[in-house]
Amino acid sequence: MEPTIFTLNARENILLEVARDYFSLTNPVIHREIQAIHFATQQILASKGIYYTDLRSGLVPSTDRHEAGFVFDSGCIGSSLYGVEVARVILPFLDKRTTQSVLCGDLLGDSKDQIFKILNKSLVPVRSPVFNRDASLYCVYINNLSESVLERLHKELAKFPAYIGFIPATFASQAKIYLSTTLTPNFLKHNSQVIMGHEDDVPNEKNLNMTGYPFEDFGYKVISLQSSYFDLFLTYKIERSVHPGFEIDTEMALNAISDHVLPLTDCTVLLEEAKYGYLQSEKLSKLQKAGIAELDQIDLVELIQSKIAANYIYNLFYSEEYNVIKFNLMLEVPRREGGYPTRLTAALEYMPQQKTLRVITLF
Repeated sequence: MEPTIFTLNARENILLEVARDYFSLTNPVIHREIQAIHFATQQILASKGIYYTDLRSGLVPSTDRHEAGFVFDSGCIGSSLYGVEVARVILPFLDKRTTQSVLCGDLLGDSKDQIFKILNKSLVPVRSPVFNRDASLYCVYINNLSESVLERLHKELAKFPAYIGFIPATFASQAKIYLSTTLTPNFLKHNSQVIMGHEDDVPNEKNLNMTGYPFEDFGYKVISLQSSYFDLFLTYKIERSVHPGFEIDTEMALNAISDHVLPLTDCTVLLEEAKYGYLQSEKLSKLQKAGIAELDQIDLVELIQSKIAANYIYNLFYSEEYNVIKFNLMLEVPRREGGYPTRLTAALEYMPQQKTLRVITLF
């Protein structure tokens, strides 16, 4: 079984937090439970012919692929089942050679004016005017898109009258943060298979299409498992900063690989001199692209330290044999000349006894 936990979703899923607080569970107990549930998830998938290791690209952020939220005016669809109708339009244009997470939801909030202001600033529209003030908006968010597939989706969806345009979400933005708060995981597409959750009182041997989307009409096979497994380990989290009061997601991610849970902002980044030399020689092109190749050892540490709370952690790994705990963190570094930022993945070793995050590599 794969020891790495690609992602742990304790942001929308409160199962672990409620269990911990209600039963007063200690960190070692939570650690064992998460590891056991992760192992069971892999067993269930394997019994259905799916290997967890093959799902990574749809579950973690990427430095070289795109994400986007495709927006529709649900009032123009003429059906209360507008999610089904939108799926019918999108499914033919997804690449069956890739693994992608799909999140969906109505674009809601306390201030409709603020929402429309955010969308107007970020949306790549297909027509003008973009939408009217009273429009009811529905969004389908897809990750792990190649540039050509993103362009194709936008072009083909433009033929659908209810389609308004897409919100680029490859890089951090106010719109991306908003989408992370209002959309919910729907399904995980792996090649021509669609994976989703079903009720926890339904056996894992069953495969149920809980969405009602016409997957079979487009050559997809539906695979499902109990939501307590799917929601924790098979749902994608849209990237956003960790804000005060919402640290539970990071806490549970650390608890998944360690009995000792510390706020990452309390840890000091360690970049050893030999490692700095390695980065300068072996990762120079990546550092140059990010405009940070000229940073000295201290400045590079300060840059990484400043980004610790800027995103969630993923690729969670613990080796009992070597006593190594590590995870990845996505860094966005603005370019001095402007334009899109550079995305770097930082692999960090978590050393809670020393309150240290040791840099393993940047890539």
